This record gives sequence, structure tokens and C-alpha cells, in this order.
Amino acid sequence: MLLPLIGLRLHGWLDDLVVLTYLLGAAGLRLRGGALAVALAGATTHLLLTRLTDYPQGTWKLIPFRVHAFIELGEGAAVVAATAGLLPETPLRARIFLLLLGLSQFAAFSFSDYRTPPRARATA
Repeated sequence: MLLPLIGLRLHGWLDDLVVLTYLLGAAGLRLRGGALAVALAGATTHLLLTRLTDYPQGTWKLIPFRVHAFIELGEGAAVVAATAGLLPETPLRARIFLLLLGLSQFAAFSFSDYRTPPRARATA
């Protein structure tokens, strides 16, 4: 965390927005093959992570928010690595789209506040 600019609630909404962005981008750019697989894997990871995290957007609250941060960071790194490995036939716009989504996870990691558990904030 560089600066805690993104709070828990905003982070949750941004996570839902990332899922939508993966899906709408995949449809809008008509992704195929490996690029589509990367986009769907990113959307699925984000959807499950959002629903399972112990923060306001979470449904089942099984994963601590700090663990969420590192899973999300790993997802971003995996998307960037997978995008770099896509075949040259993959359209440049598809690779840029996926690269930007992967890098966005580094930004979320850098600017989200992972220091205090959500339950401690609610009672403080």
C-alpha cells in the first residue's frame, strides 16, 4: 500500500466494476481463444473473490481483506503474464485491454487500505 486512498466500500464497488469491464470488454472486442480465456478467468476470479471477501461488498465473508489484496495482486500478475504470452495473431487492442486490466490490480493494491480489518472499523 502506497497511500490508503481507496476504502473498503469503494474497493468493493471497484471489484464489481472490474468484473463487468472484463465481460463487456470481452464481448465488445469480440475476444477469442486465449484472450477470451484470460478475460473470463479474470472475471471469474474477481467475482468469486468479491463474494468471498470479508468487506462490505462480500456475501459470505470467508476471506480476510488483506488476503484478498494478495490474491488480487496475483490475479493481476497472472493476467499480465498471460497477455504477454498470447500469440502475435491476437489483436493489439485485445492485448492492450487485458494488459490494462492486469495492471489495474497493481494500482488497486497500491492505493487500497488493507491495514484495519472491517469489523474493527465498524465497532470503532
